[in-house]
Amino acid sequence: MSLLVETIKFKDGRLYNIDFHSDRFNRTRRDLFGIGLAVNLESKIVIPAYASKGLFKCRIEYDDNIRKIEFIPYERKQINTLRLVEAGDLEYSFKFIDRNGLNELFDKRLGCDDILIIKNGHITDTSYANIVVKEKDGKWHTPSSYLLAGTKRAYLLGRGIISEREITPASLRRYRELRLINSMLDIGDTEGIPVKAICF
Repeated sequence: MSLLVETIKFKDGRLYNIDFHSDRFNRTRRDLFGIGLAVNLESKIVIPAYASKGLFKCRIEYDDNIRKIEFIPYERKQINTLRLVEAGDLEYSFKFIDRNGLNELFDKRLGCDDILIIKNGHITDTSYANIVVKEKDGKWHTPSSYLLAGTKRAYLLGRGIISEREITPASLRRYRELRLINSMLDIGDTEGIPVKAICF
């Protein structure tokens, strides 16, 4: 079995959403390895001096135990166009390091910057992020269907900043724009992608 990974935003000495990452870490270890003892991830992370200023990705590789923790400088990708691709029978409900199935879908982007995945007729995620879409009234929604339940998605839902909606390729055209969210990206961190920039 592939190792799993938690990716945590670390900026200017602060770990973001650490409780959500600890919850997913512990839930994954329970579901896959039968380990019921919860671990506070923050207590396991030693912050290197070079990461005290700036934006970093704290990357934790694990299986039944933590195998590696590293801090990597982070630069946001510029995503302007997306291509709809069918997921087929792809499953990615756990955050495995092995992303071969996602990479195969990504290779179908045909000149677009990333992909927007369809599974069972519903919009789910991009290759590396959950999505939110903006209604004409300014409200933000996220697909009720997803491949991976992201920590940022859970945080925004819990705060009532976004709400779930069933989104299909046809209903996607009702929305004004789309934005990517993940542990490193909040709604306001990137420019919106106009729905017309999505290749259907």
